[in-house]
Amino acid sequence: MKRFLLLALFLCSGMAQHLFNQEPEVRVRIVNTLDTLNISLRGEWFFRNTSAAKMTLPVNSQIQLINSGGQISVFDTSGTLLAKTPSFMFRSNSDTASVEIKSVPYGVGWWWAGVEDRIYEGAFHIYIGTHQEMDVVVQLPLETYLKGVVPYEIGGTSPLEALKAQAVAARSEAVIALTSKLYSDEFYDLTSDVECQVFSGNKRRTARSDQSVEETAGLIISESGQPMNAFYASNCGGRAELIQNVWPGRNRLESYGVSLPDNENRRGPNLRCNWKARRWIKSSPDVYCNPDSNAFLPSWSRNNFRWSREFTVQELTDMLTNDRDLGLFKRIRVLKRGPSGRIYKAHIIFEKGKLDIKGELALRQLFSPSLRSSAFFVKRRGDKVVLRGSGWGHGVGMCQSGAVAQATRGRSFDQILKHYYSKADLLNIYGKSGP
Repeated sequence: MKRFLLLALFLCSGMAQHLFNQEPEVRVRIVNTLDTLNISLRGEWFFRNTSAAKMTLPVNSQIQLINSGGQISVFDTSGTLLAKTPSFMFRSNSDTASVEIKSVPYGVGWWWAGVEDRIYEGAFHIYIGTHQEMDVVVQLPLETYLKGVVPYEIGGTSPLEALKAQAVAARSEAVIALTSKLYSDEFYDLTSDVECQVFSGNKRRTARSDQSVEETAGLIISESGQPMNAFYASNCGGRAELIQNVWPGRNRLESYGVSLPDNENRRGPNLRCNWKARRWIKSSPDVYCNPDSNAFLPSWSRNNFRWSREFTVQELTDMLTNDRDLGLFKRIRVLKRGPSGRIYKAHIIFEKGKLDIKGELALRQLFSPSLRSSAFFVKRRGDKVVLRGSGWGHGVGMCQSGAVAQATRGRSFDQILKHYYSKADLLNIYGKSGP
């Protein structure tokens, strides 16, 4: 009974409001870095270019797209040119039709970067963008989009209640993008990588991850009756970070007004001091996202609670100076840490000068590949420089590893969400005609 009372209280403030009369569609940019695309069509498809010419393609055909001088050339498998146009729409009248795009890049610039073949459903807009790149945008219903987000973000085999918490958080992020017109100057609402949230199409969907989206259809996080960013990160390292330390320009939301350890009693040290952060990172605290305390945590989480990176002095010099004549790397002087231990202001000292670093993400992205988080300390061993760190991601909002641990311990999705967004409510965005 207690669980149902909690859910009712969590829902009550927003149930009278609806943002949409029916399920909206979202436009997601899935590729923009390739000049050649190889595509396999499943089912019957047709495309229409800027001159309104319509062409039906053979069932289960294969095509190649090449960006050539501000035009997109479309070839069949025999090398025959089917069309040459700066923009075209790509559609199917079948609900079962899908498109497989070969070698889609993901995690560009991050340590997990790679390529994989991905399968998508929906309608496609392919065009030459403002920087002469070939943009591929898929348009599909919001809930279908989420089925391609949830399993990638938290793992399709995670406990159902953790998946449901992730579905609500991801839906909240998508709705914010839709209602705020985040990319108002573009032909899309969201991107498919970590810039927004990772959308992998049908690649990693499972029956359980689909179920999590269906059972939470329409639910988002709200505050004072308004949709809010339900930020989340893979592993907080044991303590959440304040939103204003990661994104100074964003409004300070009450739900992120505190930073507490990710455990049952919410007790633990404030890690703003360097020596406390160092001791915390070297320790194994009893928190939800610690694999030593929660042996059932999945493989994607286990190596991110604590981590280390080793460089030579010369490697760091070449990496951080970007060909500026600053001399050899000397040290990193930490100026400000957040309560999670994440550094958001620092000086990187060289023999001939220094770099003034402001921003948690800016510090991470100085390294190649980027660091898992900015919660780290530096240990010098002769010519070797070792970074020992904590967590994966910015640490704001829901800790995905912690959500998995809580679900495994029997907590429901609404209890998990209340743990991470303590002053937020659930809001149903659909009217009667919604899904």
